[in-house]
Amino acid sequence: MIKKYINKLFICVILCAAIFLQTGCAALNFRNEYDKGMRAYNEKKYDEAIVNFNNALAYKPDSYSALCLLGTSYAYTKDTKMAEKTFQDAIRLFPDDWNAYVLLADIKKSQRDYDLAIEYYETAVTLESMGGKEKIYYKKLLKQIKEEQAAYALKDPIAQQQARENFKNEIVNTYSKANKAEVSEKPQTGEVLLALDSKKWEKVLSQKDEKSQVTEYGIKGEDVKNFKWTQLVTVQYFVLNENIKTTLDEYYNTHIGAIDAIAKNSGKPFEKKIIHQTNKDILYEWKFDNSKECELARIIHTPQGIYHIHFAKKGAFTNDEKVKYIDLLKTAILK
Repeated sequence: MIKKYINKLFICVILCAAIFLQTGCAALNFRNEYDKGMRAYNEKKYDEAIVNFNNALAYKPDSYSALCLLGTSYAYTKDTKMAEKTFQDAIRLFPDDWNAYVLLADIKKSQRDYDLAIEYYETAVTLESMGGKEKIYYKKLLKQIKEEQAAYALKDPIAQQQARENFKNEIVNTYSKANKAEVSEKPQTGEVLLALDSKKWEKVLSQKDEKSQVTEYGIKGEDVKNFKWTQLVTVQYFVLNENIKTTLDEYYNTHIGAIDAIAKNSGKPFEKKIIHQTNKDILYEWKFDNSKECELARIIHTPQGIYHIHFAKKGAFTNDEKVKYIDLLKTAILK
């Protein structure tokens, strides 16, 4: 009995030592790659820094500083796509830290995407992690960016016309308030305008009640009602009121969590990825069973309800389909 006990104790000691060594090695390897990345970054050897910071993140994927430095290195090499992705990863892992928001905002400002730049800067300023001096600086910067946005818009004929229309609307609203006229918020119908090709798609389902609405579009000739489809577009609308409330993140996590649970129960792999997110909408994709079924979708949160637009496919999306459907999701118009 004693011999067996000693053998078990010996095995436990060996396992603990192995785990300790493995953990310690990972920490040392991370520090080594991170330090090399910092040296390359300070010497402006950004391609080398990218390799080193990626290596460091392989040992410690939740290093906020490594993510921010990696994203900045991508930005210096003009790879804005990877820079944006890296900063977005940092924001998802550390939503309460302000640096990544500002770095992402800097990129959007350089692209003259002022609306998104302002949104990211404003989010950063609200975070407690940002110090007082930084808050003062970025509040001044926000004012300058809004002035720059206005000046840039005046150089664009379309923007000029839009500015005139907005100004006319402001005048109308001013006089309406002066006359104490009550302006009620336009009720939502639950419908969405999508630029679907009518030669390819047809409406196969439309259901509506007081709390929700569902509309489906299938490929012409496919038996969608009996679930025999290759591609399917679904538009859902859920009413929000005092009794039914949910945030954008809560809705997304509940929805994607349910699909994730189904995948785990089936024992098949499930991949999910947020492509783009603001405080009003989430654009995401998921792949089930090694891309045997995929979906690109957008959730739009409004004070009155949630719109959920899905592009589903049996099999993987081609690159052309993915670009096309993402563009359609971005330009969806709420009626």
